[in-house]
Amino acid sequence: MASETTGVLIIRAWIEPGSSEPLRARVRTTTDVSGGAERTQTFSKAEDVCAAVRAWLSEIEGGVEN
Repeated sequence: MASETTGVLIIRAWIEPGSSEPLRARVRTTTDVSGGAERTQTFSKAEDVCAAVRAWLSEIEGGVEN
């Protein structure tokens, strides 16, 4: 029987008025919830957030642990 792991990705997004790039997003991820959050990244561009989500999904899909 294959072992099952559960991953979690949390995105917290906010706007910083007056900044040249006002979007801020903090992405916290883990590929195995038994170990808690493994990685925290902060971004200021939506495309970078999307890339982080895609990378995390690829890790989950491939069964790769951080």
